[in-house]
Amino acid sequence: MPIARYWVVKTGGNEVTEEMVTSWKDNFLEFAMQNGCLRGALVADDERIIAGTIWPDLETMNAVIESDHYGVIGEAVSASWGAGGISIPDDIEFACNGEVLTMVVPEGL
Repeated sequence: MPIARYWVVKTGGNEVTEEMVTSWKDNFLEFAMQNGCLRGALVADDERIIAGTIWPDLETMNAVIESDHYGVIGEAVSASWGAGGISIPDDIEFACNGEVLTMVVPEGL
């Protein structure tokens, strides 16, 4: 069964900048996709940023988040988001890993 991982980070009213989005995409998501992640998305509203990823299984996800390179990635993302006024890990509101119970993926996506 696939695994979904979600992180919800409070923005504290700070604007989510293109640099923050690019940092997450180019650092974390690119590495994750190269190492087994199936899908990823970063979304935001006026109060929070939500990062979501889908993995084929828990072992694949854990191999990425327990890797030495994950720490390097985390530093780059934290620095970028910190420059925008969002402190990781202080502003993390919610994080969870869970089994994907159902998912429909349209062809072509």
